[in-house]
Amino acid sequence: MKKINIITLITFFTMAFASPLVNTYEISDSLVYEGLGSNAITDIIQMNDSTFLFASGNGLSISYDRGENIYTYYPNGKTVSYGAVTGLATLGEHIWVATAYDTSVIEGSYYTDYPKGNGISYSPDGGRTWQRFPQSTDDQYDTLEAVFSDSIPALPITSKINNLTYDLAVQLTEAGDTVLWAANFAGGTRKSFDKGETWQRVVLPPDRYDALNSETELDFDLSPTSGALGFESNLNHRAFSLSIKGDTVAVGTANGINISYDGGETWIKYTAQNSGISGNFIVDLSQTNNGIFYGVALGTQSSENKGLIVSNRNANGMLFWETQLEGTRLYNVYSANEGHAYVSGETGFWYSADGWNWAEMGNIHDANGQLLLTQKIYCVLEDDRDDLWIGTADGVARSSDMGVNWEILRRVNNDFQEDLALSAYPNPFSPTRMNQLDGEGYVRIHCELPAPGWVNIEIYDYSMTRVKYLVENVSVDRDNAEFIWNGRNGLNNLVANGVYFIRLGYDWGDGDGKQVAWTKVIVLD
Repeated sequence: MKKINIITLITFFTMAFASPLVNTYEISDSLVYEGLGSNAITDIIQMNDSTFLFASGNGLSISYDRGENIYTYYPNGKTVSYGAVTGLATLGEHIWVATAYDTSVIEGSYYTDYPKGNGISYSPDGGRTWQRFPQSTDDQYDTLEAVFSDSIPALPITSKINNLTYDLAVQLTEAGDTVLWAANFAGGTRKSFDKGETWQRVVLPPDRYDALNSETELDFDLSPTSGALGFESNLNHRAFSLSIKGDTVAVGTANGINISYDGGETWIKYTAQNSGISGNFIVDLSQTNNGIFYGVALGTQSSENKGLIVSNRNANGMLFWETQLEGTRLYNVYSANEGHAYVSGETGFWYSADGWNWAEMGNIHDANGQLLLTQKIYCVLEDDRDDLWIGTADGVARSSDMGVNWEILRRVNNDFQEDLALSAYPNPFSPTRMNQLDGEGYVRIHCELPAPGWVNIEIYDYSMTRVKYLVENVSVDRDNAEFIWNGRNGLNNLVANGVYFIRLGYDWGDGDGKQVAWTKVIVLD
């Protein structure tokens, strides 16, 4: 989270990262289109003062002017691979993007949808050119993996189905190497030394051991699932999150937090059973420059709980954990400068000035009164100007005054040919599942006007019976406006599934300029 957040490179590649950053670019319009890829933004990364990346549910979006103009890459073979962005990492001008999409698999007489990893896309020059590498898989005969001076049985992952990358991270080792790491569900933890083109499997402790070092008995398998060959099924080999600083590598799995202080050679594992973390399913990780770890935990059994886990050290220097915001469904944690930290989740986001005491931020709206129609905050970023950015299920919001005032950036269907037009989104719309805010779901109605004027909006069912007079004689002082409908009729009851027609009546004020435009929305609950 965000996310759903890789490579050891050769010395020449490492030296290339030291080259000066370029803050202005031109990208061919054959590679990008205007606007966010979608309004679901799960990660935001700042590359330099002006350049920001946005991980969307419909590809990678980029801005070279701090969000004033945002573009999304076409998945046309020359840019980022098709799918939702599930992992994102940068170093200097270098960008790595992991994508995935749903695919249907026939099981008996039925089709079932499964996620499928679509590989890594890599740009060496700030997003101007791209290379694509396929999702990491193994040869069917890759049944052994080296560990120290020995080897253990390993389940070869030969399919891309359920083999998606949930997080990417770049490691600059103390020896000067650059390593790219990937946290994969079926594929486990992996690292690459050639920009993501080829990968090595990383062995973490099995579920039944709390450490892996040269003294560990090698009587286990590398196996995120049992597979058809009857291997062990180790939850700790299903990786979901990464955080790396120098030779300190932290990997979050379905069986706890694994920390290595020697670049991934040896590991210590912290679980709900051997330490103070609330749950073993670690979906996001972050660490500070002074060695504090933050993790977002979910429970994997009834004795565990969700929440934010934070590390500390006792007088003897031993690491221990405490749980904060226990019972809260969280998505992402971000440790900023000067001890600032943010955590986001299903019902909003929280800020801490010291990493221990948390204040919940309120609902977000812009200067025009437009609300974020969601309480789901997927990610938070505090940039180098101390501006705050959040990615949500309903677009991006940014604030230059710590959340007092906000600007909302959202993908809107406003590619109209007429001076007077309107659109509704999401479409189809589910009042009980989409754009949920305080228990209500909303569809947005975007209106494009020839000039400021007076607006009426009415909603009709398929028989052209009016079910709602949504807006009546409202003055609009701009050439566009946006309204929301909660899917209820004039009696405050949810309407039935079906097609509904939205009528926009417009008058520029003298009674002679009346115009009408129509659109439709499908209600499907």
